[in-house]
Amino acid sequence: MEIKAKFWIENRGEAVLGGGKTNLLLAVDRLGSIQRAADELGMSYRHAWGAIKKIEQRAGFKMLDTKLGRKDGGAQLTPEGRELIGRVDSLLKELQTIVEEKFNQRFEEFLPK
Repeated sequence: MEIKAKFWIENRGEAVLGGGKTNLLLAVDRLGSIQRAADELGMSYRHAWGAIKKIEQRAGFKMLDTKLGRKDGGAQLTPEGRELIGRVDSLLKELQTIVEEKFNQRFEEFLPK
């Protein structure tokens, strides 16, 4: 047995960031491309771009700097986006660890040895 938990951050009742959206933005930053990040995560470019626009709208600032063009094009996190994503990613990992530890403590006798 194992426990699964999902956490996300909301602004005025609307989801801003959670695990999936954080992974999307980290992939864009790592790969330098929304298209490549979308491909890696198995989603369409349109879906990825729409998710990024919603994140930016709900966060109240730009998460990505983008440049058009085949040669010089690409995308990367803005300094504010990098700071927010770093904090969110760290928090989500900490919360998952806490949930797993609490689960293991309370259900120890039911877990395989």
